[in-house]
Amino acid sequence: MTMFRKLISLVSVAVLGLGVSFSWSAEQAGKQGPYEVVAETTSRVTKVIKEARSYVDKDPQRFYDEVEKILADVVDFPSFARGVMGKYGSKRYYDTLSDAEKKQFRERVERFTETFQDRLIQTYAKGLLAFDGNRIEVLPLAEDAVTDGSVNVEQHIYGNAPQPYVVYYKLKQSRDGEWKLRNVSIEGVNLGRTYQSQFSSAVRRHNGDIDKVIENWEVSPEVAVGDESDDA
Repeated sequence: MTMFRKLISLVSVAVLGLGVSFSWSAEQAGKQGPYEVVAETTSRVTKVIKEARSYVDKDPQRFYDEVEKILADVVDFPSFARGVMGKYGSKRYYDTLSDAEKKQFRERVERFTETFQDRLIQTYAKGLLAFDGNRIEVLPLAEDAVTDGSVNVEQHIYGNAPQPYVVYYKLKQSRDGEWKLRNVSIEGVNLGRTYQSQFSSAVRRHNGDIDKVIENWEVSPEVAVGDESDDA
């Protein structure tokens, strides 16, 4: 298994919380916090995976649809996608545009969000089926872990290596109080920044034609890690 495929498999499990061993305090138990969000996701995805093994070869789209239903509840895809778009999805850039350009901007962001979500779902769903039988542990949150409505949750995924893979996933609290996943980092690889770098490279390759970038977007293993957005 290549490193990229291994990362995809690990991140799939990290995002969905399959087989996670949870630990939280009594104070946390009464609230719908980050742990509770992942815990609920765990039971849902476990059921989906068990059922999918009997039909996925003949009807993979059904499996993708089931995974999408789950991820749509826990991932802030619009914010994630705009972060990946970098400048071309930023409010600062939007404010410099004319009314006609702003309309085009909104349409592009909406289109890319749909494309980004679809490609990500399929890639991670495939990785999820390939990952099997490893113990996963979410570390307890420190008392001061939540700052400015966001939190980085550390997760350890145990495989054949003596040391676990270390995953951090960033959740932000929305205005209505819901916790949503905004980004994932695994073994030092920031997925948001990786995809942002891929988007920037595609913009250069297509001579600044954002529509072509969106039309040709794929989750590619040949992406460079870099770029500067914390929210991406």
